[in-house]
Amino acid sequence: MNRIWLICLCAGLIFAMGNGGPEELNALFMRIGKDTFDFVVPLLCVTCFWNGILNVAKDSGLLHRFERLFHPLLSRLFPDVRNPEALSYIVTNVVVNMFGLGSAETPAGLKAMRLLQEENPKKDTASRPMVTFLVLNTAGVTLFSTSIIAIRAAFHAQDVMGFLPYAVLATTCASIVGLLVDRWWNYRG
Repeated sequence: MNRIWLICLCAGLIFAMGNGGPEELNALFMRIGKDTFDFVVPLLCVTCFWNGILNVAKDSGLLHRFERLFHPLLSRLFPDVRNPEALSYIVTNVVVNMFGLGSAETPAGLKAMRLLQEENPKKDTASRPMVTFLVLNTAGVTLFSTSIIAIRAAFHAQDVMGFLPYAVLATTCASIVGLLVDRWWNYRG
């Protein structure tokens, strides 16, 4: 696969050199670098801000309160999980996912998956709780998508938050359907 990408890259560069010349190609690289920088800096700032808020929520015990709030639902979704720390990381992942912070939820998701793997009797196959967590993480309900709002603001969208009701509806439907299929699949076999 690496060779295919290398061939495509070389063919694209040769084509660009033949049609636009080195000056045009150099200007394109400089413009892409500036656009990337202008895109990444606001997104990085938003992610850092929400990671700080997440740490404050964790230190203040707010995440623990969310865990108690979500405990009845989690005990039904994850009846096989015995490690309370794994459930705590699952709650953290779900709550952060609700705010649309994909990069901030990743560490909690990885820790939850590692703890779920420790309880897994078949180490080469995903366990039932692991699959359920993956479905919940992938299709998770997003109430306030801060990453997309930051991207839309960086590109000067006219209505930065206009997509939000549709995002909430889409992620809620995806979560419900995903969990229903997960439950059906687990109880079927």
